[in-house]
Amino acid sequence: MAMELADLRVFVTAASVGSLSAAARELRVAQPSVSERLRRLEWLVGQPLLERSSRGVSLTPAGERLLPHAERCLDLAARALDIAREDDTQGTLHVTTHASYAPLAVPFVIGALQPLRYAVVVDDQHSQDALQRVAAGATDIAITLPMPHAPEVRLHTFRSEPVIAVCHPDHPLTARPCDTARLSGHPLAVNLWGSGAQLFHELLLDASTRAHQLYRISSAETAADLARSGQAVAVLTRATVERDLAARTLVELDVTDMPEWHVHLMAAHHRERAAEPAIAAVINALGHLKS
Repeated sequence: MAMELADLRVFVTAASVGSLSAAARELRVAQPSVSERLRRLEWLVGQPLLERSSRGVSLTPAGERLLPHAERCLDLAARALDIAREDDTQGTLHVTTHASYAPLAVPFVIGALQPLRYAVVVDDQHSQDALQRVAAGATDIAITLPMPHAPEVRLHTFRSEPVIAVCHPDHPLTARPCDTARLSGHPLAVNLWGSGAQLFHELLLDASTRAHQLYRISSAETAADLARSGQAVAVLTRATVERDLAARTLVELDVTDMPEWHVHLMAAHHRERAAEPAIAAVINALGHLKS
């Protein structure tokens, strides 16, 4: 009995959504089909891959070992189809980044590839997962926060984005400069990432910020939406709201004791793939950013 991609797809989906019934809905198949494919895959492996319980499923140690390789197999199969379907396209560049950085990363990568005929596919992952995908060969370029990574991954400085506080033009804090203590009296939607995040959080705690007024939100765009609606002051990277600031749909606050705070973004690729045309084009464009 040979392993099939459909077996791996069921396993990866079940591990992602946490239950067999949810996996069946996601894949639009009957649940018995999901259960049968998992039993088939576990028979081939020789041990359980998922621990079943009334709360759903979780990975066994064998499942944890298999998961990254199963994901890579599915990614490679999808890329093979992309390549087979291409006409005059040179290839496909897969980019992985968090949704908060996509507005910065995607236009940059597309611009770098303009001289080449490359399709671009983008997926959304947190930085640690994105770096693991680079190491495994499951993605070509990742735009991430700087963090520990495998030795086969190389990081290049992409850009450093200042973090600012913004609010709706009618918000009472726009009347005059304010400090963190005054800021903490209002609902805050905060991206606590980057240098300065810890100090800012400590200032909020010192100001006795109420827990129900501090929204820790990983998506910068969601924080910006809360500011646009007037529901909160957003603390996020300036690049996220540049258009809003220009259109005056959001206003930058003058927070007098705001720590110097930047989010440093890196571009990552596998060291052995630096000479590939699309990756080399992105690295070359990064060099022009510094000059």
